[in-house]
Amino acid sequence: MKIAVLSDIHGNVPALEAVLEDVARWRPDELIVNGDLVNRGPYSLACLHLLQRSFPASRFLRGNHEDFVLSCDEKHYDPEHSTFDLRRFAHWTHAQLGAAVAEVRDWDNHIDLTDLDGGALHITHGSRLGSRDGISARTAEADLPAKLGERRDLFITSHTHKPLWRLFEGTLVVNTGSVGAPFDEDHRACYGRFTFDGRRWQAEVVRVDYDHPRAAHDFVASGFLDQGGPLTRLMLEELRHARMFVGPWMKLYHEAVLAGEISVEHAVNEFLKRC
Repeated sequence: MKIAVLSDIHGNVPALEAVLEDVARWRPDELIVNGDLVNRGPYSLACLHLLQRSFPASRFLRGNHEDFVLSCDEKHYDPEHSTFDLRRFAHWTHAQLGAAVAEVRDWDNHIDLTDLDGGALHITHGSRLGSRDGISARTAEADLPAKLGERRDLFITSHTHKPLWRLFEGTLVVNTGSVGAPFDEDHRACYGRFTFDGRRWQAEVVRVDYDHPRAAHDFVASGFLDQGGPLTRLMLEELRHARMFVGPWMKLYHEAVLAGEISVEHAVNEFLKRC
């Protein structure tokens, strides 16, 4: 059994195209998208359609960004309110997806496979504690039992945008990194290959070169940079530098924005001057 696991594509068409070409050469039995296909990037709907055309049997799981986009139609948000810019990019993605939002709503948030002797498998975007609760190299061992839950031979996670291998009490934990927005200062797209030989899983994280200038241009050509609010500027810097900008910005400015002490636009300008 061969499974390709892609995650954190974030609307990056050139990265996804390159990865799917590589996946096609590897010829897996199954392709699974482990969340965050959409949002935080320019072409969410195009990425969904590309996957559906290239691998019609693909299985899709929701990540935190699918949940964020789905929340846009659950209650009224005032576009004129000063804090709307914190989520304007998600509303832009919601509008881009159109009728496909209903498809996204039907995606599950995990896959649990228990009928393979020596190959029990759990796949989820973050951990058993939720799609925003990831597993990284800095996760303490004391925190892993709750994150991993009922033990499996292989636990596949994503969310952090950084590839990872950890062995914990007989469970191989693998983070597949990010196709569309790596945060480990390696600009190449990243995905996971998993092979079960009848006794145990073998895991490999593969890096793939892609047309990075085209991906940056797509932020402009799609309208995402102009219409998605100030935070899209940070997302473009993440693409350019292959490291996180939004997270550090949130730590510095989120509470001040909510308190009305500073606008999102002003806070983004201040942050980029410091970087």
